[in-house]
Amino acid sequence: MIERELKLLCRALGDVMRLRIMRQLANEREVSVTELADRLAISQPLASWHLRILRRAGILSTRKDGRQVYCSLDRGRVSEFQDAVGDLIEPTTGKEQLWEKSALPSSA
Repeated sequence: MIERELKLLCRALGDVMRLRIMRQLANEREVSVTELADRLAISQPLASWHLRILRRAGILSTRKDGRQVYCSLDRGRVSEFQDAVGDLIEPTTGKEQLWEKSALPSSA
């Protein structure tokens, strides 16, 4: 994971509401934006705004079914983020660092 990706992910997670969203999504396979907004007691537009930031950071996937939008964590991407943070704290030896390996999603 390159440094600019790590910065983008850290910024995306640098908000209490987005951390609460992540916690909700960690316990579910997939949740509709409407249901997520209800659970968090926020408006649907505000939920969508926060979800867009998480999606652009590459740690959230969305799919549309009619007018309803469903979201889920990209657990592989979250794992890469965890590894990259760990690599910053305790660098790997004898191999390429994780934050230098991957690339941003094409939509970011």
